[in-house]
Amino acid sequence: MDHNRNWHYIVLRTDEEKENAFGYAKKIADDFDADRYLNMPRPYPITFGQKMYGYAMPRQYTMLKDAPYVIVPVFKSKELNGEYVSKLNPFATVWCVIENIFLAATAEDLSCSMRIPLGKEHDIVKAKLKVPPTYMIPVFIGVGYANPEEKILEQYEPNLEKQIHRGKWR
Repeated sequence: MDHNRNWHYIVLRTDEEKENAFGYAKKIADDFDADRYLNMPRPYPITFGQKMYGYAMPRQYTMLKDAPYVIVPVFKSKELNGEYVSKLNPFATVWCVIENIFLAATAEDLSCSMRIPLGKEHDIVKAKLKVPPTYMIPVFIGVGYANPEEKILEQYEPNLEKQIHRGKWR
């Protein structure tokens, strides 16, 4: 684990704070053509993940903007270096922290939304939130109560018999 615990959190609460941070996400969401994406010709049937992406992408700005709180975890690392798995420790440990945020929210009957920064969005938000240059933002987490009217999309059902290997990879 990252024994230095070089994690910090920026909590956005006001509409102004969220609009300032996520203006680029709004542009991405506004420019996304879900119908075109979902109906483009593919050499294979559309996957559950693609359906989820097509549904969620236009909503990713509002999922953050409308959440009562947005947590922006940051971790100390100028860049990701995957030369050796151990060099990814800062990235891996911050994702453990993120999972714990999701579990803690769920334990309090709250829900979370998540947006992973796309392309130059990371650097744009980092600059707007004045994050030091030696830190990175892995994700934006909206926290609040789930909308009971929200559509629930079909999910992939894991096949544990094929995914869990005992003793060695089969």
